[in-house]
Amino acid sequence: MRNTETQPTKTKAGVTRDQLIAWATRNGWKLDRWGHLKKDFPNGAHRLKLSRIAARHEIQTPFGWARTASGYYKQLTITADDKLAGLNR
Repeated sequence: MRNTETQPTKTKAGVTRDQLIAWATRNGWKLDRWGHLKKDFPNGAHRLKLSRIAARHEIQTPFGWARTASGYYKQLTITADDKLAGLNR
């Protein structure tokens, strides 16, 4: 007799680049001419630098941009309270 139970399907964790852009624009980030997301905060300008497989959170310093955190898209998630999680140092 054949087993008719279905196997649980694996769900792909993480977000896509397009999902991250949609989340960011919904939260006040703006795309710049290079395709990165920028937003001004009281402590200075912040940027989400997007590559093909990862995102980097950077802050602007007098010497250029400094990375504060980064993560692969497959490690990033949007929480229930609409926050970005998964960026690591």
